[in-house]
Amino acid sequence: MSYESCQRLSAILLAGLWPLIGLLGCGRAPQPELAPPEVIVSHPLNKKVTEFLEFPGTTAALEFVEIRARVEGWLESVDFEPGSRVEKGSLLFVIDPKPYQAQVDQNEAALKGREADLRLKEANLRRGVQLLSTGSISQLQYDVQSAEESVAVSQVGITKANLEKSMLDLSYSRVTAPIAGRVSRNYVDVGNLVGAKEKTVLTEIVNDDSVYVYFDISERDLLMLMRRWPRIQTETPSDREKPPAYLQLADESGYPHEGKIDFSEPRLDPSTGTLRVRAIFNNEKKLLIPGLFGRVRVPLEDKEALLVPELAVGIAQAGRYVLVVNKDNVVEQRLVETGRLDGTLRVIEKGLMQDEWVVVNAIQQARPGGKVTPKESSISSTPQTTDTAAPSSGK
Repeated sequence: MSYESCQRLSAILLAGLWPLIGLLGCGRAPQPELAPPEVIVSHPLNKKVTEFLEFPGTTAALEFVEIRARVEGWLESVDFEPGSRVEKGSLLFVIDPKPYQAQVDQNEAALKGREADLRLKEANLRRGVQLLSTGSISQLQYDVQSAEESVAVSQVGITKANLEKSMLDLSYSRVTAPIAGRVSRNYVDVGNLVGAKEKTVLTEIVNDDSVYVYFDISERDLLMLMRRWPRIQTETPSDREKPPAYLQLADESGYPHEGKIDFSEPRLDPSTGTLRVRAIFNNEKKLLIPGLFGRVRVPLEDKEALLVPELAVGIAQAGRYVLVVNKDNVVEQRLVETGRLDGTLRVIEKGLMQDEWVVVNAIQQARPGGKVTPKESSISSTPQTTDTAAPSSGK
């Protein structure tokens, strides 16, 4: 048989086998469909939350004093440990007191001489009164004695003032703490001349028993704050009427420091449209030092809100969203407006209803437009505290 004949025979045999192969294929069992993935769903939690205003702020000392040399002289001693706490009136420095002690001694001696001269002039005036009544002296002589007595009185007064000034200078040679607080290092060493041409800065004292925090609020926030705390601007309120404030430092996740707003400026700054406000915080732990940056939170009011776990909120190009399962068990992507964190839950301001089912777990299994098998659960309320509350991310 030729090669061409063999090829024709093979083609005829294959053509006859194709129908048989098709029949065998049609007899195979169909593949089972995959079940929709399971996800955990829950209704949003409805609870009362507190609305807050938040501001950046800076800490400042309750009291701060620069200790300067008030008289000229050579610095004799430094009588404190740098960085230590000192009480009001504690001795800090001694400036050479000898020149000032000599001036005091000189003025005391001068005062004694002036007082003796005054006694003589007073005695002469008393005799002049008697002599004038008998006509033994003229009116002119009496007037001269009276003027001399007045001059002696004024000289005593001048000498007393000089003595008081010299005693004051002598007291300034001992530099004491005007307030209680923590003292800095000595800026001038013993043996240097201080107070010669200017009042030399010797050290600084900071009272950090409590700490101020200053922050600026906008006109809109001020009106909201005044409606909640109406006496903040009208008069000095009692402690009960002072708005509470909570402070968060740069390395803190919550607001553990509790204080009170105790002062606000009487007018807005027209160039910025803001008002400077001050809150005071206790500093028992000495963690707050002047110059720190922080965030201040001021509560406004309680309101009903819907909350979902923070992990249930996603971020897309269009904004923040949650995944919702409809009545047909199909996943929908729902854009929402979010508020602040309350513990581990995020406040949903707009875009979500109370009776909707939100995917709160196994979120990676849910795809918008795809079917799922929902398993119902409930969101537990995480109580908010100033220690655990995280800052608001805005809307």
